[in-house]
Amino acid sequence: MTAIGDNTAEEGASGMARQAGVPRWLLVCAIVGVVAGQLVHHSALDRAWLLALHQRPWRGDDAWLFLTQMGDSAWVLLVLLALAVHSPQRLAWLLKSWILGAIASPLLKRAWDTPRPLAVLDPALLQAVGQPAAGHHAMPSGHAMAAGTWVALWFCFLPRSPWGHAVRVLALCGGLAVALSRVAVGAHWPGDVLTGFGLGVLLVALAVAWESRRPWAQRLGRAWVWPASLVLQAVLVGVLWQQPWEGAGKQVANALALAVALVSVGCAWRSRSKKALHV
Repeated sequence: MTAIGDNTAEEGASGMARQAGVPRWLLVCAIVGVVAGQLVHHSALDRAWLLALHQRPWRGDDAWLFLTQMGDSAWVLLVLLALAVHSPQRLAWLLKSWILGAIASPLLKRAWDTPRPLAVLDPALLQAVGQPAAGHHAMPSGHAMAAGTWVALWFCFLPRSPWGHAVRVLALCGGLAVALSRVAVGAHWPGDVLTGFGLGVLLVALAVAWESRRPWAQRLGRAWVWPASLVLQAVLVGVLWQQPWEGAGKQVANALALAVALVSVGCAWRSRSKKALHV
């Protein structure tokens, strides 16, 4: 069985096998998400589902803030970078997905230019949490796009084993909860998050296809990659902690991301120290 982060010949063989077949089912999932999002967006369900969620008797502000922060692109990149940096193949998929998302998200938001809920609805109808945006550029949800990318990458990263399937289920549930949180905090319509989630899955499909044709994995196995990843992780931590205070839930999520990064660095340092002793 191959562990997360191990870069073995067995992983390379299974990774190449998955690489060839992954884009097909990813594309199906992506299309379903985007089509469902557009159907909801252009129907009365968009408003009805939003208002129904905001009539919930339990506010749970910190829980929603925790989940919505997990959809921040910096949070997703930080955690996945910590887990993927020791596997050049996984790191290539992650970086290419992130590059595609960084280009696609702002372009699509400007192209659709749809108003957010707080821009068109009476604030009294919503249980807004934190400081949700109230302008335009609602479609697609960037956080939901990051959540879709998170889920699809976990499906690509993990081996076909009982524990791998269990973690996939957890990743899927977590990603869907993050997408739902964007509606719960009042930042997006349901159609925004469905579309964004589908587009996030599509980004991974495109990244995997890109890697199969123009691989970066060999170059990402070089010695300079790990120090460079540490610098990037430090920058991402700074970005997260400089965000405005909105509640304890957001800070707990940031602390979790920092803990994952520190554990990853500690394990890598220990592994490298052991190798140095045997040289």
